[in-house]
Amino acid sequence: MRTDWRLIGLLFLAGLFAAAQFAKIALTLQDLGAIYDGAALPFAVSAVSVAGIVFGVTAGMIVAQFGPRNVLLSALLVASILSISQAFLPSFQLFMALRLVEGFSHLAIVVAAPTLMAALSSPRDVSVSMGLWGTFFGVGFAGSAAVIPLLDGPSQVYVAHGAFGLALFAALWSLLPRGAVRGHWQGDIIARHVAIYTNSRLLAPALGFLWHTIIFLGLLTFLPGVLGEWTGPLLPLLALAGTFGAGWLARWIAPKTVLLVGYTLTVAGLAIALIASASFQVWVVMAVFVAIGLVPGASFANVPALNADPADQARANGAIAQLGNIGTAASTPLFAAAVVFGFKGLAAVAIAVSLIGFAFVWFIHRKIAKSA
Repeated sequence: MRTDWRLIGLLFLAGLFAAAQFAKIALTLQDLGAIYDGAALPFAVSAVSVAGIVFGVTAGMIVAQFGPRNVLLSALLVASILSISQAFLPSFQLFMALRLVEGFSHLAIVVAAPTLMAALSSPRDVSVSMGLWGTFFGVGFAGSAAVIPLLDGPSQVYVAHGAFGLALFAALWSLLPRGAVRGHWQGDIIARHVAIYTNSRLLAPALGFLWHTIIFLGLLTFLPGVLGEWTGPLLPLLALAGTFGAGWLARWIAPKTVLLVGYTLTVAGLAIALIASASFQVWVVMAVFVAIGLVPGASFANVPALNADPADQARANGAIAQLGNIGTAASTPLFAAAVVFGFKGLAAVAIAVSLIGFAFVWFIHRKIAKSA
């Protein structure tokens, strides 16, 4: 088969829409503060993560059961309606309720879209598609940061976001092929969680991704305050280059190898940065962020590499969503405790987490190789 790059591009845009579900609130917090004075507004940003932490694997089961096309289209439609509803700026309690429900649509998009991208890519191009998907959050957040200042307040932002989702819904509804392969939901939810987390091929991509989310968010949050605020916009862009590059590398190198290289270079680079002079240290850290970016691209490429069945790919993507949200939730408190020791504290924690990530990736792939 030949890769349908038109559909790959549209599905990537769905990823940007999902990233904007976070960005549209994070980048309008100041305006919302004037409207909802005294409210716990940061929770309006993180509310979307709650669904991923609790129901990530369940979303993978639902996508496998009902098909990624149906789930994605339903999620885009619901998310668009919710975003437009938020534009009316209702009471904070209702606003938060809308955000919590929006979290389920976000979860459905980030599980169904990469599953479809893999299914619509040729074997040669699938790793490139997954590397592209791995950049969706960074690109979506950067794009939102460029567009939102052009709009007049939160209401316009949320309406524009909803309109974007409706346009994607219309395009994908007419272009996405029907009849995607579905799996079967057998047993209760707890049994299905156990089945996924005891299946090395389904779990391996998520394990690689978990430790990355802890490192990436923590360093991205606290390093600019240590190295200089000017590094803030550059670090995620460098990581994006590594993420997309991982997809290309995975055409010739097994994704598990790219994962292990990413963690190894992160450890080596941060160790060098610890002993480098202050003027050289920042440049070493920038190179490290390219290596950090290899991990998510390789993790997503690992899904189709280890799982040929689209239903299994959906389950693996659900595990990625769940463990990724858990890693994100754990990251900030961990690195907030480390930053009191300056760069040395941040680097030491990142090195330790990277070594743990390397060990988990190595052991689970060794188990897969033995069972082959």
